[in-house]
Amino acid sequence: MTMDDITCPQCKAMNQPDADSCNDCDSSLLVGKLTSLGMGVLPKGFVWEMRPGDLSLGRNIANDFVIPSNLIAGEQLQFVYHGKGFSLLDVEHKSRCTVGGRTVSDKTKLRDGVTIKVGVEEFLFNWSGDEAREVTRVDPFANHLQLMLGVVSEFHTSLNLQEVFNNAVDAVVRLTHTKRGYAFLVDVSPDGEMELREVAARRAGGKALTDDDPSGYTISQSIISQVVSGDEPIVIEDAGAQQVRTDTMRKFKLISVVCLPLVTFNHRTGKKRVMGVIYCDSPMPTGELPKHCRPTLQMLTQILTATIVKWQNYEKMESVFNAYEHTVAALEQELAGLQKDIETLQARVSEADGTNTIGPDEIQSELQTVNARVSSAVDSLNRLRETQ
Repeated sequence: MTMDDITCPQCKAMNQPDADSCNDCDSSLLVGKLTSLGMGVLPKGFVWEMRPGDLSLGRNIANDFVIPSNLIAGEQLQFVYHGKGFSLLDVEHKSRCTVGGRTVSDKTKLRDGVTIKVGVEEFLFNWSGDEAREVTRVDPFANHLQLMLGVVSEFHTSLNLQEVFNNAVDAVVRLTHTKRGYAFLVDVSPDGEMELREVAARRAGGKALTDDDPSGYTISQSIISQVVSGDEPIVIEDAGAQQVRTDTMRKFKLISVVCLPLVTFNHRTGKKRVMGVIYCDSPMPTGELPKHCRPTLQMLTQILTATIVKWQNYEKMESVFNAYEHTVAALEQELAGLQKDIETLQARVSEADGTNTIGPDEIQSELQTVNARVSSAVDSLNRLRETQ
């Protein structure tokens, strides 16, 4: 799960999860780092910063450190912070991780300069902590790109559309430092009215948001309506500073709101359509988002929209295929019954002693029944053809 607000080791003040230095005492909050040795999907020299707090590593988007590899579990490792360093715990307990060449079975304290191996990935662990050794600041854009690789990997390996929505909301919540997020699809009612259908509700840390969530506030419908009626994203980092306040934001003291449209493009008509939105908010400011965060969000929504359309087409094809199988099975059964009835009719017509013969009127009636059943089978085939 992702890290909450972090406590400065020096003055114990609370800071944002991605802060580099303490707001109160200006001490560095970068207490360690993991540097990839380039043995797997991560490039050599790729760095993850470590701040004072528990951290997680795995394939899922909700982890602090995301590795887009099928050799890594959804949540593989936990880095447990204890004030003077980190201990490592293999969540899977399947001997996939080693520290300094030794398999991690129980919680293992990490020493500065030790090598961690998980799957085929290898990292050099460095700890600064009390020694106050400078930890080089990492370009946030590289971390965003790495997160995007994880998002794309999760989208492609998702087993169903629900997993796609959950991963997308988790990614936006993480990128924007908000506290919760939702995914909605836009349905059109028979009378032409647009209706929102909730398909995912998540809170920070990659967890499902339940109806009894203690947050106690609702979402800003006016912002969602504005995004649905147009097709432009709305990103409010600090409502007070940006002087943006809706009734819902004022009532429930929402400070930051991010609403992103999922836009499809009809190549035949040339028209755009908002098929859904990702909505995230928080009663706290997000802080000024990095300048590359908005294009990253745009890229994310484009990938998500394409993935949704792919899954919807797949589900439609699956539905047609299931209907085809059902129809074929019913037709096979019907044809077997027809064949049996025709054989019985032929036997009665050819009876020599006249005890079980059939007259012309009865033959006509039987043939009409057979014809009706054949026509029904043909209609079933035509209906199936029309759905393709």
